[in-house]
Amino acid sequence: MSNADWYRYYAPHRVAGLTPERIAADCAAAEKDIAALLARTGLTPDDRILEVGCGWGRHSLALARRGFAKVRSIDIAPEPLVIARALTVEYGLDCGFQQQDFIEGCDGAYTAILSLYDRSVCGFPSEAEDVHSLHHLSGLLTPGGWLVFGINDWPFHLPGAQRDWRETPQGIELLEVLPDRAAMTCTDMVTLVRPDGRREQYTLTRRHYYLPELRQLLANAGFSLHGAFHRLNGKRRYGDGSNGLFVFARRE
Repeated sequence: MSNADWYRYYAPHRVAGLTPERIAADCAAAEKDIAALLARTGLTPDDRILEVGCGWGRHSLALARRGFAKVRSIDIAPEPLVIARALTVEYGLDCGFQQQDFIEGCDGAYTAILSLYDRSVCGFPSEAEDVHSLHHLSGLLTPGGWLVFGINDWPFHLPGAQRDWRETPQGIELLEVLPDRAAMTCTDMVTLVRPDGRREQYTLTRRHYYLPELRQLLANAGFSLHGAFHRLNGKRRYGDGSNGLFVFARRE
């Protein structure tokens, strides 16, 4: 199974945990995220934006509140999009949500591509796949367009091996973290044993990059790196050993 199967497996679990209080808190955090992003990029409501891995739409909603009406928000899982569309109606906003993969069916030209708290755009099992992804995204952007992506669990160093299990309503999950230092990849593997004994396995494998490698990868795809920060905190640069990396890159 591919990384996409792992995302689709977890999507309904995450949606099930969304309470009104959690939605309100996440929306408030998203407002701060978008304020920081706009301050750094200078994007305006006239700009055309593609949001990859939008989830239930908290950043799309924050952009819509600021008058951004040319935002295309996509995700491969249907469950969070149901929530996103319902919130759009509830808040009286204009947002465009679609279920699709960004590699297929997207056309340019965008002023910015965002993938916030998501590593879809540079989180494939191999470097070759990441190269393909970044070249594809470069082709979707106008010259000078922004690519902004990042996630809180981007490790500074390749993680160590781990193994644990937990009981869930679906059955027992065996959770494994499997680093491969020769390939510089890390695989998060979930083995679900259902009550009737059936087994399902979902894997998320990502190639690990240190910042100089990522800078070169971006440059080879036609991007210049304009900032690498600890999480989405523009006052704290990435590189102190902590997890969490957000990248601001611009198409040459």
